[in-house]
Amino acid sequence: MSEGKDFHNRGGLLALLGAFVFVSLFFIYIVFVQGGVDLGENVTVPASKDAPQYDLASEKTPWASSEQIITAGQKLFKMNCATCHGANGDLVGGLPTARNLVEGQWKAGEGSIAHFKVLQNGIPGKAMVGFKAQLKPYERWALVNFIESITKNKSKDKASDVAAFAGTAD
Repeated sequence: MSEGKDFHNRGGLLALLGAFVFVSLFFIYIVFVQGGVDLGENVTVPASKDAPQYDLASEKTPWASSEQIITAGQKLFKMNCATCHGANGDLVGGLPTARNLVEGQWKAGEGSIAHFKVLQNGIPGKAMVGFKAQLKPYERWALVNFIESITKNKSKDKASDVAAFAGTAD
């Protein structure tokens, strides 16, 4: 090969070195200047074996709202309801034909008693199915309490009426 015709090799070497410098500077920027990449991983530490466990089934008044019942209801919501109503009950990621549980008026009656009946029997003619066969009454009450905690259209039921109804609900 003659002396003046090896410019292709020199150009390739310059391109390789330029790419190496660019990648190195980009790596330094991402790691040290920008602070890394957040992959959005939410790592939770499992509860220790000694930590007290909440047993929803042993709750004597699951219709009475408490922080533990709402948390249990939230877990049940994510397993049974989030597919249609969205992870937060606001239809984001849910079905557009489902009910937004955060805003809007209730179509099948408002209040904890009406919500329990809907969870139990569903809404005829709509996609909302009943969960009587899948969820026990205390689980449905936990769901009612969670829904009540996220909705802007709060229940106007009296606690005594809810307790009286809960005594007869199956």
